[in-house]
Amino acid sequence: MSGERLLSLIQQESEGTISVRQQLLASLRDAEYRHEFVRERVHSSVALQIRSLRKQRNNMTQAELGAAIGMAQTWVSKLENPEYGKMTVETLLRLAVAFDSDLEIKFRPFSRTLDTLPNQGPEYFYVPSFTDEFETSEADTAGGSAYDTSQYAITATAGLGSVGSGSRQYDQPPRIGPGQELSAAAGAQHRAAR
Repeated sequence: MSGERLLSLIQQESEGTISVRQQLLASLRDAEYRHEFVRERVHSSVALQIRSLRKQRNNMTQAELGAAIGMAQTWVSKLENPEYGKMTVETLLRLAVAFDSDLEIKFRPFSRTLDTLPNQGPEYFYVPSFTDEFETSEADTAGGSAYDTSQYAITATAGLGSVGSGSRQYDQPPRIGPGQELSAAAGAQHRAAR
């Protein structure tokens, strides 16, 4: 699967979402396709995020970003190429510093991809810097954010749960959901149990 094919799936109109989802699911049933899809999606997504974030940061040039991460402009050009795909976690961490953003690398179920990929638009690639997100203002002193993070608020009032089978049990942090807060007691209980 090429980067162009992935982008075309992302850019489908919302009325075609059901058919795109069904088409993608049918394709993902083939293990070889599924493995190549993950490779292409990751390479394309990371490259597009780097390009998008560079432009979001005052239209930073590739040379300016290269200077910020200690690489030549030619390397930044490679990082922004969906076909390159050989970046290291260390390079991604340096980019996170240059963009003043967090970085999350996470495995996820294919169902999440099926639910989100057909609906991704330009806002998917928008990531405010820490300063933009938490401007020194009344919102910051009140514990708020200039960027709407309400969907990311988390809470847990229950204790730890267990995951596993047989005699081997794994402590799991409390489940938290949108609009909830992580209580200090639950957090302390989780840390003490580790």
